[in-house]
Amino acid sequence: MKHCLRLTIFIALLALLPGGQNFAQELSNNFSSEHNKIIIEGRLTGVENGTPISLMREEGAVGTEVAKDSVLNGRFHIEFTPEDTLLGNYSLMSFCDEFPSMALKLWARAGNSITITGSNTLLYTWLVKSDITEQKEWSYFINANKKLWDEYQKKGILRKGFMQTAMDDKSTAEKQKAARKSVDSLDKVSNLIEYDIQKRNLALLQRGKMTPTRLEVLNGVADQIKWNHIEEFRTPVTKIYKALNADLKNSVYGQKLAITLYAPKIIKPGDYMYDTELVDTAGNLHHLADFKGNYILLDFWSFGCGPCHASIPELKEITKKLKDKLTVVSISSDTKKIWKKATEYFKLTGNNFSDLKEDRGIYARYGIAGIPHYVLISPEGIIKSAWTGYGKGSIKIKLKELTGLTVD
Repeated sequence: MKHCLRLTIFIALLALLPGGQNFAQELSNNFSSEHNKIIIEGRLTGVENGTPISLMREEGAVGTEVAKDSVLNGRFHIEFTPEDTLLGNYSLMSFCDEFPSMALKLWARAGNSITITGSNTLLYTWLVKSDITEQKEWSYFINANKKLWDEYQKKGILRKGFMQTAMDDKSTAEKQKAARKSVDSLDKVSNLIEYDIQKRNLALLQRGKMTPTRLEVLNGVADQIKWNHIEEFRTPVTKIYKALNADLKNSVYGQKLAITLYAPKIIKPGDYMYDTELVDTAGNLHHLADFKGNYILLDFWSFGCGPCHASIPELKEITKKLKDKLTVVSISSDTKKIWKKATEYFKLTGNNFSDLKEDRGIYARYGIAGIPHYVLISPEGIIKSAWTGYGKGSIKIKLKELTGLTVD
């Protein structure tokens, strides 16, 4: 701040000198421009020239590339001008095969300069130099587990290679089978590594004051309960949750944690449908009960989901051809901003809704663990079936199997 004040005074004095006004204005414009940008300087070894590094803007579960640069002589330089001066969530990624399918988590705002250093392609544990408190807190936990995270990333890179072989139609059946077996083995080892990481994080979290960043770390521990059924974590995590103040409990990660610890009743086939307030992009209120009398097909989706994108033409066709017998209701898990952007991008019409709770509301009640996810409801409001995933024509096939309705 002192440097900013000194430069402002210097520019003002310079403008008083003969011929100094134009130069002062140019200097002032450059100064203002720099303070509207996020600037990231990368200093790397062990990363090849030409490797692309992408800056992603994180909105909920969706990341959007906003800037990029390629490594040259161990350096990269990224600048981005955000639309406001608020602290935002970002990440650095590389989509090259030599990198893990992970991202370096960043907090940044306009006027923020960040320095990144790394000695390999394990970018999740690259060192981040920043004056932002949240970044320092997050880095504390990453650095405390650096060796373990590096092993986890190495396993992830190997996994990517085996997955490519397993999914490659040109690979022999024998090679695909061997690749899938290798993936399973790597997943078991990775799960053990992550268990060790989260056990160490839990011990660290039990000391010190809880903050929003530490709460995000705690959610990583709680995910071991949710996905890997590590029940030994439940009691200490619950104890920490109960001690949270109201603001933290009502935050996004506070709500996620509550759902993990006190899981709501999951709606299953044979149950009456769960209903709640849903809104369209104009803010109009809707309920699933509005569509009783026809079959209802719930389509749970996100802008960041590739198979969800691929399913849209088929869902539009089903909506058009079965409109008198079946109603498609699409429910987004994205933030309001991303949901509206996706709606415009895909030119979506019809029943395109959200409960504005991302994955913490209706998604939790229907037990959504992956997307796209579909739930078929009878005209009487009873759940008939639920399934996850999409392949071309798969929704039509499923509907014919479950209802006898045909589109073609």
